[in-house]
Amino acid sequence: MFPQDCCLIPESPFRLEGKGELLEFIEKRLKENGHMVIVVAEGAGQALTAESMRSVDHQDASGNKLLLDVGLWLSQKIKVGSIVFTQF
Repeated sequence: MFPQDCCLIPESPFRLEGKGELLEFIEKRLKENGHMVIVVAEGAGQALTAESMRSVDHQDASGNKLLLDVGLWLSQKIKVGSIVFTQF
């Protein structure tokens, strides 16, 4: 098994900033371990991503809502010194 430090799923909304929120957790974990694994499920963080990007709802040809790239958005939000964020 691959251990993860954080798993973001659509059913559990999260906030980035503030005491005890995601960015604080990331900073703490990186200071403790020098690395961390974040698993991001498709659809996680859509409200935050849309709010930040001032995005409107887009749909595919079948009328399904297109999901925003939360992984790319999150990687841009994570800036801790010279830490390199790798998105798979």
